[in-house]
Amino acid sequence: MDEQRIGIQRRDHLSRPESAAWGGTFVLGALWAVAGVLCLGATAYASVAAVYYVGALLAVAGLCGIVWGLRGAGGGALILGILSVVVGALLFLRPGVGLASITLLLIGYFFIAGLFRVVTSLMDRYEHWGMDFAYGLCAIAIGVIAARSWPVSAFWLLGMLVGVELLVRGGSLMAAALFARRLMHGVHPRSTAS
Repeated sequence: MDEQRIGIQRRDHLSRPESAAWGGTFVLGALWAVAGVLCLGATAYASVAAVYYVGALLAVAGLCGIVWGLRGAGGGALILGILSVVVGALLFLRPGVGLASITLLLIGYFFIAGLFRVVTSLMDRYEHWGMDFAYGLCAIAIGVIAARSWPVSAFWLLGMLVGVELLVRGGSLMAAALFARRLMHGVHPRSTAS
């Protein structure tokens, strides 16, 4: 239908709040993407930083669990809280060992997840099963490559995963912001009757 006939118009300029809404999201996405590129450029540093991050999360979660356990949640919460604090502290004190351990866990995860995807996609043959099959093969390949180069892979695998995740998250935010901007510039009802 013709826009003039039905009384709607396209807007050329956005208001300040509208510009801030999509612009802030776009800038945040760009920062995430830059952080992802930096992580991919320095995977060893990103891997060690990720170990410290996991250690800090475990320590904080453990302290919360201890407080929760002491307030009457039960002995299980207290024991898990203490265990989380100990594991978090060990990751801080021995980041190299923590990095090697996390890498072994990731290698196992890639093997198991990849094998599961390959088997289920071949057995069920659901719609778009080929995408899951390809995903499974890629996961198994990453697991094989990381296992063959272990313990050296400890210095690139975790950092690579963090970098890719940040890059994808940043790209998604920027795409969502541009889509929102296009919607805001889209067709809106006229303020005066024609």
